[in-house]
Amino acid sequence: MTYDIFKQHLVKNLQRSFPKGTDISIHPFSHNNRIILDGLIILEPGANVSPTIYLNHYYEKYQHGASFTELLNQILYYYYTHCSIRTIDTSFFTCFENIRSRIVYKLIHYQKNRELLEEIPHFPYLDLAIVFYCLLQEEPCQSVSILIYHKHLEYWNISKNDLLTIATANTPILLPLTFDSLADLIVPAQNLLQAKELKTAEKPLDSQLLPMYVLTNRQRLNGACCILYRHALQMAADHLKDNLCILPSSIHEVIVTPSSIFSNPKELSQLIQEINLTEVSPEEILSDHAYYYHQGSGEISIYES
Repeated sequence: MTYDIFKQHLVKNLQRSFPKGTDISIHPFSHNNRIILDGLIILEPGANVSPTIYLNHYYEKYQHGASFTELLNQILYYYYTHCSIRTIDTSFFTCFENIRSRIVYKLIHYQKNRELLEEIPHFPYLDLAIVFYCLLQEEPCQSVSILIYHKHLEYWNISKNDLLTIATANTPILLPLTFDSLADLIVPAQNLLQAKELKTAEKPLDSQLLPMYVLTNRQRLNGACCILYRHALQMAADHLKDNLCILPSSIHEVIVTPSSIFSNPKELSQLIQEINLTEVSPEEILSDHAYYYHQGSGEISIYES
């Protein structure tokens, strides 16, 4: 089945699961890093908002042997677990005071998003850009948000500096940071191994053997921006008693380690680039470079030889 036929069958079969008058459509959406994905939109009668279900990876599953019925059920499950909001009064967005307390920021790669950055207020940061959005709802691993464009500033009559000031205050409150040992995150997964597998598994990791920490927000969405939070990196450096090497795992998180465990920045960048190519979704890549945080000066820079 070709991708086009897959999409046609999907819409036809989904229509049987929803009431008459439901609008089911597929549209291309521009994503982070110039990635275009096909988004499925399901608008039931009376609704004006829907979770966007991106179909490209579902088709990849189909190509790797998943049945069409199985994928259809997965899509329905995703829809029903992410459609807590059915309607939004979009007129509220025109009043700045209505959304002031919901303005937050995130980090994206600068060069990979040059076209988008021409349309939205932003601030350069290292090889990244600080951009802004209105967070309408936040839950673990999901959110409802609206990206902020230049046109929004015009009818709000505010500057991008105002935007930065507001987001700097709001983001740590709405999206509080977490700082967890990577070993502590891995060990629970190890404990899920069957008893037989545990006998042959390597010795469980601990934070002394693996001094790597995951810095993100509680929702684990767009959490790489936690490196911007006041005192966040200083807290990490004080905890590790060293300068920091910051590995951009994705737009959602960074890995923080003592800088003393790495000696070759060039090899480190090559490692990050390889991981981005093989392990990270293209639209979730943050950067191909590591960053260096100097504990004494409080300065952060691109980690280069």
